[in-house]
Amino acid sequence: MHARIGWQNLRTSEFLDNGNYYLITGTDFIDGRIDLKTCHFVAKERYNQDKNIQIKNGSILITKDGTLGKVAYVEGLDKPATLNAGVFNVVILDKNIENQYLFQYLKAPFLMDYVRKRATGGTIKHLNVDFPIIHPSYEEQTKIGAFFKQLDHLITLHQRKCEKLKNIKKSMLEKMFV
Repeated sequence: MHARIGWQNLRTSEFLDNGNYYLITGTDFIDGRIDLKTCHFVAKERYNQDKNIQIKNGSILITKDGTLGKVAYVEGLDKPATLNAGVFNVVILDKNIENQYLFQYLKAPFLMDYVRKRATGGTIKHLNVDFPIIHPSYEEQTKIGAFFKQLDHLITLHQRKCEKLKNIKKSMLEKMFV
């Protein structure tokens, strides 16, 4: 796990409203994804500062300070990206661990249970990085990861449909009582 370390810390005055290099923070995590519309940007020098926190599509991120244990899978990047403090970039070194499986595993209640039991710090909690990962064969991981990705997609579609129906209901109620 890699993160921006103390001497690399960015000041908010360095956050840009537009640019060529995304800056991903924990506040950009939405339902297991990164909302690129909410991301700030940084200068090229800050992006190039540390290759370990340069993010690409397929990266797995975990919040490590403040709001702990939120997990996101990076997709849809159209520009280079880096991390702000408070976020880990998970780098898989074991070739027997499948990326999508690990993401789904980390999203499961297991991580949050671990976080609640093991977080350190007083007012602002911090995540340690020594949690165990149980994994079946690579082939089974691939199937599990794909299954839960499809399930997440289906849930998102139903949530959108539900939101659309709520808007229709609201509109019809407004028209009915005017």
